[in-house]
Amino acid sequence: MPFKKSALALLLEPLRGYLRREPLLLPMRIVDVLAAILYPPGCPLCGRDLLRLARGGSRLCRGCDRSLGRIVRACARCAEPGAAPLCETCARRPPPFGRVVACFPYREDAPGARAIRRWKYDGDLPLGAALSRCLVERSPWRPTCYDLVVPVPLHPGRYRTRGFNQAAVLAHAVARCDSTAGRFAPGVLARTQATERQARLGLRQRAGNVEAAFVARRALDGSAILLVDDVLTTGATARVCSRVLLDAGARDVDVVVLARTPSTAKERA
Repeated sequence: MPFKKSALALLLEPLRGYLRREPLLLPMRIVDVLAAILYPPGCPLCGRDLLRLARGGSRLCRGCDRSLGRIVRACARCAEPGAAPLCETCARRPPPFGRVVACFPYREDAPGARAIRRWKYDGDLPLGAALSRCLVERSPWRPTCYDLVVPVPLHPGRYRTRGFNQAAVLAHAVARCDSTAGRFAPGVLARTQATERQARLGLRQRAGNVEAAFVARRALDGSAILLVDDVLTTGATARVCSRVLLDAGARDVDVVVLARTPSTAKERA
């Protein structure tokens, strides 16, 4: 008969991982575990109580995590859902980036899209932290393969209004996940034009909206770049940023995003 762990043993099991990874922070982690047991944190998306540490550190409850969905049969270059092995756009006009990795599909009426909008436009920072964790846990890339992790920048005016750059939050989480915090490079790209929000534009307007909006602030001297953003719809921003990085001397550019918009949703945009 297989041995079954008690509920308390399951709750305290993450301590073993913390001890192995960060022994000097063990006292602080013990406090975190005890606080989670006495005051179970709420899922930042649905608000239900959950024992976050019992799920290995994930900050979304299982139901919300499942509700984000998964991308299947994606284009090998741009992660277009359902377009494997290569979508029509990438076959006709290969992008300057190597490939895109996306965590879940972006559909306007879906929980994932609502979560991203709530984070970006309502300033829900705990939800942003949960989505950042989701990006780290779901993406199959290895940050150590890259020299720099570069977020897509906001224009300074929009940054002052919003108070944070969601791409930079995601990129910082990516850079930290393999003890690579030194690779986080938010100053490599700058946005020089206060363009219209891409979400407000139709399919044909997006490319022209960002065509000359970005510049590189430094030479990249053969660096391998991981470009990070929250949502990829037409790929216009990723294409322009990748070209700018390559022109500045980057060896190659890959892209990671939280969500990828399916072609049917793009056509409605």
